[in-house]
Amino acid sequence: MGHDQIEQRFTEALEQNRMHHAWLLFGMKGIGKRLLAERLAAYILCQTHTACGECHGCKMMVMGSHPDLFRVSLLESKRDLNIEQVRQLLSFLSLSGSESARRVVILDDAERLNNQAANALLKGLEEPSPGTLLLMVCSDMERLPATIRSRCMLQSCLPLPEKELSAVLDGMLSVEHSVADATKSLAMALADGCPGRVSCLQDANIAKALLTWQNLIAQLERADVGQVDNWIKQYVNLVPHTLIVQLLLEPVYKLLQKPRDQNSFSSASALHQAAHQCARWPADLLRSTLRPGPTLLASILTLRTAIKGCG
Repeated sequence: MGHDQIEQRFTEALEQNRMHHAWLLFGMKGIGKRLLAERLAAYILCQTHTACGECHGCKMMVMGSHPDLFRVSLLESKRDLNIEQVRQLLSFLSLSGSESARRVVILDDAERLNNQAANALLKGLEEPSPGTLLLMVCSDMERLPATIRSRCMLQSCLPLPEKELSAVLDGMLSVEHSVADATKSLAMALADGCPGRVSCLQDANIAKALLTWQNLIAQLERADVGQVDNWIKQYVNLVPHTLIVQLLLEPVYKLLQKPRDQNSFSSASALHQAAHQCARWPADLLRSTLRPGPTLLASILTLRTAIKGCG
């Protein structure tokens, strides 16, 4: 949902026989770019070119068994897409179609191509095989070499509008009735138009944990530090760190936007630094071998002190 204009642009190119051999779908994580790529591939491989969902080609796509569709994504526990994956991709594109006249590759996590893989892919983009289509999905286009970007049809994918976001969340969330309404409200606030960002809320335990967290830190300067510490010990390895920080900083951003006189500049600066430290925490964990619980609590205590300093 929410990408109708892109579908229309794609189908018009297909109908007019001016399909570019490589499309780069880029935008924020969690807005459905990979699902969109699957949808676009269905227009190519559907026997009626309408993504009908009923023909033999569409049913094979759903089952993951269409011989003319190849999917490439980041392997579990791997940091990069490697050259062997790209070689398999290019080898597939060099073959003749089995069920259709085209071969389609969906390349997810394209920004994770390492240098060797990117160079190999570039050669394939420079000399595409007839009847091939590469659908690349990317969340950080700047990490892709300019030489690759310049050889693709660039298609920006935007976050979903509120109406579409609400509809997606209604279909996605299936938590217990006792927290269903509160979870939907929380998901709308956290998603920022990206339903994939809050897909974890399908788990009732995570939903309840985040609702508890939201209440605990709503007024951080008055929060019970012992309860905050207990929550961290219980849930810090279960709940996505980005969502923990987003809820933590939401009331802080409002404080930072308040006008200040010259005398309160130092306290506002301390609050800004403390908020920045909290915002950086998820990335610091990835870069360093830090213990998530103690480092989060330390950042929260610094932030709590800074909030009190702002009066």
